[in-house]
Amino acid sequence: MSSDKVKAIFIECLKFILGIIRERGEIRTYYDSTFKVYLRNRTWHLELEQKNIYPHLFEFTDELMNSPIIKECLALMLEEDFPKRLEIEITDNNGNPVQNPDYKPVLISFILEQMTAKYLEKYGCDFNEEKFEKIYREMISYVYSQERELVIVSPLENFDLKDLDEFSVDEYKIRKLNEEEIKTLLSLGYRLGHIFTPKFGVIDNIYCIERIIKTPKRFWPAPSPYIEDFVTALRLFKSGAVGVNFVLSYPKIWETGWSAQSTLYVYSFIRPPKYIFEQKDLESFISFWNQFKKLKDQFPSNIKFSLRWFNKSYIEQEVLDRLLDLAIALEVLFKVGDRLDLYVPHFIGSSKEEKRKINKDINELRKMRGAIVHSGYYKSEQEFVDSIENYYRTSMQKFLELLPNQSYESIIESLKDSMCCS
Repeated sequence: MSSDKVKAIFIECLKFILGIIRERGEIRTYYDSTFKVYLRNRTWHLELEQKNIYPHLFEFTDELMNSPIIKECLALMLEEDFPKRLEIEITDNNGNPVQNPDYKPVLISFILEQMTAKYLEKYGCDFNEEKFEKIYREMISYVYSQERELVIVSPLENFDLKDLDEFSVDEYKIRKLNEEEIKTLLSLGYRLGHIFTPKFGVIDNIYCIERIIKTPKRFWPAPSPYIEDFVTALRLFKSGAVGVNFVLSYPKIWETGWSAQSTLYVYSFIRPPKYIFEQKDLESFISFWNQFKKLKDQFPSNIKFSLRWFNKSYIEQEVLDRLLDLAIALEVLFKVGDRLDLYVPHFIGSSKEEKRKINKDINELRKMRGAIVHSGYYKSEQEFVDSIENYYRTSMQKFLELLPNQSYESIIESLKDSMCCS
C-alpha cells in the first residue's frame, strides 16, 4: 500500500476518534499548578493553568471495533506486521506467550490511543491535517525503526561552561537542559537550585550530560551506568566539585513516558570549588577521555576500588568525611598504608621542594586520619582536603599515562625499587 494511502487511513481514523470524543465523551476542565520556566534568567515559578481531561478510548471499545475505518486501520497495521515491529508480546496469567493472540486491542492502545492522546494534548478536539502531520511522521518513524533511541539525561551540579555553549565527546554531550526536562525534574521534586518561596526558585544547575542509547523497543534499561564513567573522567581531569544525583530517560521519538532514577545523594549547590569547563580544556580533555576509556575496562581491582572511594568523596557533605574517603582512595591506589608519605611524593613530585611539600601534607593526612579514627574528630580546612584530592588526581593521571606500557603491579614494584635507590 502506498504511503499516501496509509496516511489517509490514519487521518480518517483520527477524525473518527475525535468525533466520538466530541459527541460522546465527557471532557472535564480543571485548574492545576504548572511550572513556568524562564531559561534566559534561569528562574521558574508556579502558576495556575487550565487543563483538560479527555476520556480514554476503552470507553468506546464497541464503536471502535465496529467502525469500518478502524477495522481498515487495524487490518493495515496487521498486514504491515506492527506487532512484530513493536515487539509486542501477549502472555497469559502464568506469563506464558499466547498462541495466535488477538493484537487488535493492543494496537488500539499502543498506536491509536497514543496518537490520539498526543494530538489532544497539543491541539484539542478539532482536526487539522497540518498539525497531525508531525505526530504521524513520528509514529511511522518509531514503528519502522529497528531499535528505540533512548535519551539519558543527568543534570550536572555545581558545573558551568566557559567560552562554549556545549560540547560532545564520543556518545556524550554536555549541553543545557531544555525546558521540558527542567519542568519534569522540578515536578519530580528535584532541586536545580535555590528555592526562595514555595512558588519561585532559581535554576543554578542548567547543564547536563546527555547520552543517546539504542535499545529494543520494549526494553527500558536502568540509566545510571551510562553516565558514571564520564563523570569520573571529568573529576580526574581537573578540580571542581561536580556531581550528579538524578537521571532522566525518555524516548527520542514517540515519547510514551519518562523514567527517573535518583542515586539518593545530596550535593551542596554552592560547594566550592565550582567545576568550570573552558573552551581551552576541550582538546586536552578529549585526549584524556580517550585514554581513560581505553583502559577503564581493564583496570585492576585496586584502581577500581580506589576510584570508588574517590567518587564517594564527592558526595560527602562533611570535610572530614571527604578527607577519610580520599585517604582510603590513596592507600588502595598505592597498596600501602604506613608509608604513603614516601610513595605519593616520589610518584608525582617533580622537584625536591614539591616532594617535601607533598611529604609534609601526606604525613599530616596520616595524623589526621589516626586522630579521627581514635578521637572521632579533627579540625581540617577545606583547602587542605582539596590539596589531598589533587594529589590523588595527579597520581591517577600518571597511572593512566603509564598503564598502556606497564602493568599496575610493575608500576608499583618500579616505584618501590626507585625509592630504595634514591
